[in-house]
Parts: sequence; structure tokens; C-alpha cells
Amino acid sequence: MSADNRMRGFSGYQVLTLKMHSRDYLGMSKGKVRIILLLIGLTLIWCGRLQGADERADVRILIDVSGSMKQNDPKNLRRPALRLLVGLLSSRTRAGVWTFGQYVNMQIPLGQVDSAWKERARKSSKSIGSPGRFTNIEGALRRSTEDWSGPPEPYRRSVILLTDGMVDISKDKARNAASKKRILKKILPRLKEREATVHTIALSKNADHELMRALAVTTGGWYEQVENADQLQKVFLRIFEKVGKPDAVPLKDNKFTIDKSITEATLLVFRKSGVRPTEIVPPQGEAFNADSAPVGVSWHRDDGYDMLTISDPRAGEWKVRAEFDPDNRVMVVTDLKMRTTELPNRLIQGQSLPIVAGFIDHGKPIRKREFLQVVNVSATRRDSAGESEARPLLDNGSESDATAGDGRFSMAFGGESLNSGIGELVINATGPTFVREKRITFEVAPPVILDVSPKGDGGLLSVKIVPDSQLINPASLRIEAWLEDAEGSEFPLNPEAVADAPGTYGEIDLMGFAGKRKITVKAVADTRSGAEITYLDSPVEVEGMKLPDPEPIVEPPPEKPSPVAAEPIPEPEPSAVPNSEDREGERSGWVNGTIWFGVINLLLISGVGGAFWWVRRRNQRNQVKLIDEAAPEDDPIDEEKGE
Repeated sequence: MSADNRMRGFSGYQVLTLKMHSRDYLGMSKGKVRIILLLIGLTLIWCGRLQGADERADVRILIDVSGSMKQNDPKNLRRPALRLLVGLLSSRTRAGVWTFGQYVNMQIPLGQVDSAWKERARKSSKSIGSPGRFTNIEGALRRSTEDWSGPPEPYRRSVILLTDGMVDISKDKARNAASKKRILKKILPRLKEREATVHTIALSKNADHELMRALAVTTGGWYEQVENADQLQKVFLRIFEKVGKPDAVPLKDNKFTIDKSITEATLLVFRKSGVRPTEIVPPQGEAFNADSAPVGVSWHRDDGYDMLTISDPRAGEWKVRAEFDPDNRVMVVTDLKMRTTELPNRLIQGQSLPIVAGFIDHGKPIRKREFLQVVNVSATRRDSAGESEARPLLDNGSESDATAGDGRFSMAFGGESLNSGIGELVINATGPTFVREKRITFEVAPPVILDVSPKGDGGLLSVKIVPDSQLINPASLRIEAWLEDAEGSEFPLNPEAVADAPGTYGEIDLMGFAGKRKITVKAVADTRSGAEITYLDSPVEVEGMKLPDPEPIVEPPPEKPSPVAAEPIPEPEPSAVPNSEDREGERSGWVNGTIWFGVINLLLISGVGGAFWWVRRRNQRNQVKLIDEAAPEDDPIDEEKGE
């Protein structure tokens, strides 16, 4: 439906109001004009949907039963997760369940969701296992949606696909590749043309995440990777809230309030093993549990959760006796509904979008000032950083609100304050006699990815800045990048685009500087919807490897001897002249030294002389002794003379 056709559905007063206010936009900045025009456009679309919306849904649920599920879901937790989803579907929904491995089987026939259909679905879920040889995703998508043709009205079409593997129809890799190509080139365009939304759950790291993400992103669906089958129940809850768009009331401190306009309430209470049974305390009544539930309460107890539906609940404050869980819910059937604009499943970090909330009663927008003036609407963001402060949605014509008093409460949501990853926006409305709640799950993704990695021997860093082509138009991307040191000085980087490669590439020479610096990237681009965004990436810190220059050794110049002037000999002062006692002491000391010197020399001479005499005398004695020993006792010559 065109904007002109939507405006024809407005009263003449509403159209005139828009034209009158458009004059005031001329004095505003271009950015503000864009935001306000975007708000008006979304408001027109929102109002058109609000007035003619039919909330009936057509849901096709596809469950993988291939053999690999024995490892990824050994406890068959697909069964209670499917029963949870089945129990949450409203009576304004038609649904069917298909299982697929090598073959595709209709597990639960397509039909209108009522108590009989839910009972058949719960019984049939017990037969879900892992008997399949292959993973025929193509066959499951084709067979489950083959009856869709023409426009979807009066139903919203949705597919929920759970798998843990790749496209696998044969041992022949070529046949598997051909099957995947048919999904992307034939089945996916057909689903998009039929205005079907595909939500995908990958129950394994080995699943074909590229295919799962492509199916979801192309059709505006939700994609999520699940590391553990224990998480399936809460993932199915998030997907149900996108498919079923239930009305809800806040559950705070395990208490919730029911007003007179509510005809049915469904409580979902997650329960850990080993805890006491869940109990419900009605206003001015006695507590009851699954075994003592009164007439009008249908209680389903399953692995990990309790789900109970209360028909015609009593108005007032109800209490839940169970452990607190942030994913517990109270969903209601009521004629007094809060409706909000829908956020994209993937938000671009840095992008700001309008959120508009309004109220309808028996299908008609509420415009009464008496009602609008006493309603307070606020929004709280929850993500990995925690919970933000509540922000008001306004209907006073200020800030992001286009027109005061029109029943559309508005605020701008997003910007640089959003953290990457999965988050949740919780919108609460409070009036004198009622409360309402709306939850919107979203994923925040940066428009560009900065990748810094070592190159070569580590002295160079490779810098890659790659755009997310699913979020922005790569041809519109303009990049600024720089290094910033501790003092705040900036050093521009000039990454360049490479032919046949997405994004821009560059290098940083770590040997060119010392110390720590931060790489900062600023991206300006057009989104796929045509809006311009500016994104400033979180800095990446790097450290330079340049060595400090050695300090030069400076030798001091030789000192030249300075001429020394002859100092005059000072005349002795009277006090410096030695007296007679000093001279006598000096003479006495000299005499003593001379005497000692003489005595020492005399001793040395005597010692040397004595030693010389002793040695000589000993030698002489030795010589005499030797002569005596050589002579005979009788001299023969003497004996001859004597004869």
C-alpha cells in the first residue's frame, strides 16, 4: 500500500495537521528533518497496520531428525521445546510440524491451533528422535511451503527451521552443493516473494551458518546459533514472540496484575530440577499448584518449565511462588492492546530508529485525551552490559514525537550507546486500571569489521576494514582511519580499496614508532533502506617496536693548563716562628733516629759476619776429616827406613 493510499484513510484533520507541521521543518537541520520524516512515514505505516491489522499467523515448523542429532541433542530436548512453542501458539494461528532427515515427514498436520490440535502435537512430539541418514533441508523447505501462493493475507507467514548440519542429501558432494544452490537461487526468492519470514536455529558449530543466516536476513527473520540443546526452550520463546506478537503484562518480583479487560492469561515459568513445585496465589484466594489447580486452569508441566492458562482470571494482583527467572512471562488475551512499531532483527551499530507505541480497544485506536493523559509509557534496554535506565516515550510533540496528543508515544532508539550482540527492548505502559508490556529482541552489528593481524615477521600489521553488505551499501562507504597516541596526537592512515575484494586494506609499520597507539575507524555509509549513518568503531590498541636512538658519547675537550702566577712567599707570622722547645724536640727526635739506625746496621753486619765465619770453619773441618780418612795406618816408606 502506498503512502498516498494510507493517507486517504486518515481524516481531513490528520492530513492537514501533517501539512501544517511540515512548514516548521524548513528551519531545522537536514538531519532532524530526515528523522521526523522517517517518523511520519513509519507512523503512517504503523497506523495503517493498526487500523486494518489481522493478527492471524500461519506457522510452518521444521525439525531436524538426522543422525547427528544424537550428539548435539542426546536428551531429545527438541521434544519439550516443541511442546513449549505449541502451547504458546494462539487460537488465531494455523500451524504444522515437519521432520526431516533423508526424507520429509509431516509430523503434525497443518491445522487451526485449538486444544485438540495442541493435544495431538504434544503426543506426536514424543516420537521425535534422530533416525535420519541425511539432512534434506531443501526438501523440508519445499514441501512445507508448497501450498503458499499469492499474497499472504489474512495470515502472516512464518517458517521456523531447526537444524544442526549442512545441506546433505547424498554422499556425492556435487549433489549437496547443487541442493544448496537451489535453496538460495530458487526457494529463497520464492519465499521472499510470498512475504514469508524464515527464522533459523543452528544447533551446532558445524551447521551451515552461511545458509542459515542468508535465509533469515533475506526474509527479515531471526537467526541464532545455539551451543547447547538446553537453550532451545528460551530460543523458541524468543521466536514465538516474533511470530505470535503476544500481548503481555509485566512480571516483577514474581507478581503481576490482571485488569478487567483480560479474558485469559498464560503463565510460562521456567523451573530448575530439584526445586519445589510452582505455586500460584490469586487475589484474595488460596495458593494452588499443578495437582490442586481449580476449574478454569489448564496446567502443563514439562521438562524445565510450567505452563498454565487461566480462563477469566480474577482482576487484581497475582503472585508466583517459584525461583525468579528473567524469561518468565505472563501473556494475556485482551481487547485493550498495546501496539508498537517493529524493530529490524539486526540493528546497525550507530543507527537511530524511532519507536512508536499506541493503544487499541476492540480493534480501534484510542484517541481520548482522558485516557492518553494518564498513561505513562517507558522503555528499558537489556543487553550484555546490563539494564539501562527507563526512558520515556512521549506524546507531546517534542524531541522525536511528531504530533502532540495523537495517541502515538515516540522516542528515538539506538545510536552509539548500543552494544554489539543480542539485546532486548522492554516497553512498559501503565494506566490507572491496566498495565501492558512488549518485548523486542534484536541483534546489534557494526556496519564494518576492523581486522588487525600481524604480517611477516611481526614488524608490520595488516589492517582490513570490511563492510557488512547485508546492512549497508558497500559502494557508499567512506572510511577515515587514524592512529592516536597517549597525548592525543593523530596520525592519519590511508587504507586503499583492492580490486575484486570487499573493503579497504592497509598496513602499519610498527618499527616506525614507539609506545602504545590506538587505531580508530570512522565509517559513513548508506543503509540498505537509504538512510545515512555514521559509525565510530571502538579503538584497537597496538604497540610500536621502534628502539630509542642511542645517545651520542660526547668527550670533553682537553683542558689547557692555565698559567699559574707565582705566589708570593708569605712572611712568617710571629705565631708561626718555632720556639726553643720546638727546636729541642726536633733535635732530640733526630738524634734518637740516628742511634736506632746505627744499632740496626751494626746488628746486621755482626750477623752476616758471624754466619760467614761459621760456614768457613765448617768447610775447613770437613776438609781435615777427609784427609785423615784417606791416609793408611802404617806408612810403608817409614817401615823400610826403619829396617
